[in-house]
Amino acid sequence: MRKSMNWFSLQAFCAFLILFFYTLSASAAVTEVRASVDKNPAMVDEAINLEITANDALDGNALDTSALLKDFVVGHTSVSSQTRIVNMDMTRTTTWTTQLIPRQPGRYEIPSFEIQGVRSEPIQLMVLPVSSATRAQARDVFVTTEVNTTSIYLQQQLQYKVRLHLAQDLQRGSLSTPSLDGADIRQVGKDVESTEIIDGRRMRIIERNFAIIPQASGQFSIQGPVFEGEVVDANSPSFGLFNRTKRLTRIGPAIDIEVKPVPANYQGHWLPSEMVTLHEEWLPANGEYRVGEPITRTVTLTALGVVDQLLPPIEASYPDTVKTYPDQANSATVDKDGRLIAQRTESIAIIPSKPGEITLPEVQLTWFNVNTGKNEVAKLAQKTLQILPALSDTQRPLPQLPQVQPDAPVANIPAASPTQTNGWWSLSSSFLLALWLLTLLGWWWTNRSKKIQHHEVKDNAHWAMLSQALSASDSSAVISHLGPFLANELGIMAALPELCEKLDDKELKQAIDELMIHRYGRESQAWTGVRLHNALKQWRKHNKITTVSGTELASLRLE
Repeated sequence: MRKSMNWFSLQAFCAFLILFFYTLSASAAVTEVRASVDKNPAMVDEAINLEITANDALDGNALDTSALLKDFVVGHTSVSSQTRIVNMDMTRTTTWTTQLIPRQPGRYEIPSFEIQGVRSEPIQLMVLPVSSATRAQARDVFVTTEVNTTSIYLQQQLQYKVRLHLAQDLQRGSLSTPSLDGADIRQVGKDVESTEIIDGRRMRIIERNFAIIPQASGQFSIQGPVFEGEVVDANSPSFGLFNRTKRLTRIGPAIDIEVKPVPANYQGHWLPSEMVTLHEEWLPANGEYRVGEPITRTVTLTALGVVDQLLPPIEASYPDTVKTYPDQANSATVDKDGRLIAQRTESIAIIPSKPGEITLPEVQLTWFNVNTGKNEVAKLAQKTLQILPALSDTQRPLPQLPQVQPDAPVANIPAASPTQTNGWWSLSSSFLLALWLLTLLGWWWTNRSKKIQHHEVKDNAHWAMLSQALSASDSSAVISHLGPFLANELGIMAALPELCEKLDDKELKQAIDELMIHRYGRESQAWTGVRLHNALKQWRKHNKITTVSGTELASLRLE
């Protein structure tokens, strides 16, 4: 029972203390706000730690640091609270710690901060420039920046180089990306490490390159990257295998640049570059092109100092005697020696429908030379192709009629009377003529029967192979068998495009176009042979009915 009473007393005492402290807290108010910096004067590219302390427990959002953005780069702000009780007297404080990085040397005033009606004293801060002397005396870590030019055109690549100098052992660190409003900024290449002697001190150099593509014209300032890291503190004693480190922050100097707009006299798609080229390749490479066989033309556009999003489509025109099936364009941007190289590749399948000579017009692309400040034109010269007739396994030489040999001279034949000679010659000539005509008629009938049988066999064979390919939706096999099938049906020895022109079936033509687009075009949708198979069946059936009405041999072609 006594133990229970003691426990109750302890709980009551704790509740009293909590109520007491709560009352003190509720009645407390901010009476003092102090601001201080850890260094004054400071170097232009190093971080300054600003501490603001209020003598009360406050919310972290009670401090507004937006006034600092005018003159400084403001880093992350941390908040800490502390409570002390001495002789029943409780003291509570809230401290905000933030990093300030000045971008330019000069005199600055850190403004006063107001919290619950109490204001801190302003701080007069001196920021010194980084000179060779100060760098040699106290600059163990610093960052330098440089550009290849301070005047560029809109969307032209600016080469930006950052070098981190270290005279102390680096434990860990990070280097941010430079900033420019509205610009495309990307790192090019990998970091390069080296060692240099600067003002008599050996320094480790870490070099990083960036490509900056401004998207607006005007006067701008590229804000340097910020380095945050920890280095070994040579002035502090080590503990066994562990060395003391110190945190530091450095910022690269800002660089002012001018971005010039598109010249008023420029016409066409804006493409600023140091060099632009057009290159083409042809397949088959041997230059032998035939009707119905696809010719692949691959055109590559290459531009130096831009990104691939800036490259325009390549505009080329083709005559009506060919069908074209463009493939989807591919583009990419790579970097080499700190420069961006953009490429766009377009491939197109060209299928000629007639033999002869075709001429492809010149291809032109206007671009702007940033080195000379003048408009230039990249070109592909006009090209003439010789299209050979299509090769067909159904094409055979026509049969040759037998030739009658001249009569051979006859020796030692006794002379006959004119009457006997004329009568014998008339009778024998009539007999030989009749025999020759019977032979010729027999040859024609036999050859005709073989042709009909051969046509029927070939028709069935072509249709069987084509049907099998269509059922499997094998577009390559379908194209291989479709040409011979149509040639056999139409009785025309020609290539597939020319045969398609002879068709009078709109549905069949559309189905064949879908096949060709799938085979040689973008292949945006999966292709099946169902539509083409059905169209061919209907056309084949109609074609046979038409033949039946025109010839007694049509029954030989019916299934």
